[in-house]
Amino acid sequence: MIAIMRATFGEAARRKTFIVMGSIAILFQLLWGILLHYALRMDIPGGLIDTASYLLTTMGLQFASMLLALLTIMLAAGSVASDLDTGLSHGILSRPIRRAEYILGKFIGLVLITAAFATAFYALLLIIGGLSGLVTITALSIWRILGGWLLFLTAPLAVLCLTLWGSTRFRTVPNGILMIFIYILGNIGGMVELVGQLLSSRSVSSAGVFLSLISPFHVLYLTCEEFIMPSASLAQNAARFAGGLSGGGNPPSTLMYVYIGIYAVAFMLFALRSFSKKDII
Repeated sequence: MIAIMRATFGEAARRKTFIVMGSIAILFQLLWGILLHYALRMDIPGGLIDTASYLLTTMGLQFASMLLALLTIMLAAGSVASDLDTGLSHGILSRPIRRAEYILGKFIGLVLITAAFATAFYALLLIIGGLSGLVTITALSIWRILGGWLLFLTAPLAVLCLTLWGSTRFRTVPNGILMIFIYILGNIGGMVELVGQLLSSRSVSSAGVFLSLISPFHVLYLTCEEFIMPSASLAQNAARFAGGLSGGGNPPSTLMYVYIGIYAVAFMLFALRSFSKKDII
């Protein structure tokens, strides 16, 4: 299993997808730093400084979250499917290795590469925001920085469990398209729930909740954002309620977090079961 984990990590790090996504991340960090440099030196009225800082921070966090989810999907979509298509899995499984170890090795290798990417992106966001004097960043305690980092890793982990299952069931391209669609559903669910609240429509809000159950990844991002920036002014609360760039809704309940945990574990078990029943050799 360790050999598969190392091979998966090394293969993912060498893929053009990882290199391109890394280049996009660096480019965004540069553009975000330039935006902060000029935005925070504008003559902003005192009452709007905190709100502007909040919106600039959510811009960085939301883009980072979406880019990380897309990277996870693109790396994991073909992690098993491509091995099946090329016949590589035949050679691997002809050795004394169980199929569960093969899937777990793939999973751990992908967790390590996505966690490394997420940690670097998260650290650069904080460093650039801190050096620019972004008050939402400079006011963070070590506890909130570490807690935010751990929460920042939860969404790609859940995405990975679902995508790895899809890789045992579908070919690479259809699986990638399907997973991106499911991920987008979570953002749509937040916006639908928000519309339902504004219209006082229980049926519309329920539809938004249903979409969030299918794709709970946006809930995990909102939890990270809420943890990093728990206190907000009236204007900031309005921006948070609107969900920034990708929808919002009511704060999730404890039951929702339990559901997300079951959701991730269930799809990981489905992946193990699906691969164990595949006719490979």
